[in-house]
Amino acid sequence: MNESQTVQSVIMPEQPLPSLHPALRGVRAVLFDVGGTLLHPDWERLGHLAQAETGRALTADELRRALRDILRAVDVSLRDGAPPPTDTHRRGWVFRRMYGALGFDDSVCERLSLSIDAAHTERHLWCGLDEDAAPVLTVLRAAGMRLAVISNTEDGRLDELMKLAGLKSHFDFLIDSHVVGKRKPDAAIFHLALARLVIKPEEAVYVGDSYGHDALAALAVGMRAVLVDALDLFPDAICPRVRTLGELIESV
Repeated sequence: MNESQTVQSVIMPEQPLPSLHPALRGVRAVLFDVGGTLLHPDWERLGHLAQAETGRALTADELRRALRDILRAVDVSLRDGAPPPTDTHRRGWVFRRMYGALGFDDSVCERLSLSIDAAHTERHLWCGLDEDAAPVLTVLRAAGMRLAVISNTEDGRLDELMKLAGLKSHFDFLIDSHVVGKRKPDAAIFHLALARLVIKPEEAVYVGDSYGHDALAALAVGMRAVLVDALDLFPDAICPRVRTLGELIESV
């Protein structure tokens, strides 16, 4: 039985409600990141964009590793006290950097950026639904948790994206950085969510895949944090880690 089947099995009506990960026990709300946590990139389209522009075929694993390296570098710099990268407000910034990490020069990356914008406008590039997302959210709701999203976006399309993914109905509200004018790791965007929930920081846990933007930022405002660290990039993290969203719930 795979992880997804395990998660699905624990929400069937005849089964008892599963227990929660220790980091989620005793809180009133669970807040989530979106990109890299609930939703993942469309690796096939990203590979096709590069091949159409350069003739080079890239596998999903190559793209995934390059993206992880980029995000890890950003996280390490944030952990060391550096300011967030200045290009993170540009749509598709992380994919531009990903292509650069794969050896494409600046001129190719700039041409690819135009393709990224066109593809992203047609259909959001972060459209791969995590197989455990809906089952886990269903269990958390059944456990009486308030649920919300805090997500950095470049175009204000979070609401549209979550509707298309079938996830919006699980949440009390969504906070889109482009809409509110604040971005993680700024404490203000976390305080905004806490104010809407009318809870104290220690009554909430934030779940995300970025050590700097998500975990450390949440801890800094007094929240709990769980890092989704699928590739074991941060073994020295000062918060609990899970490899998959399914690990947030435990069969009883």
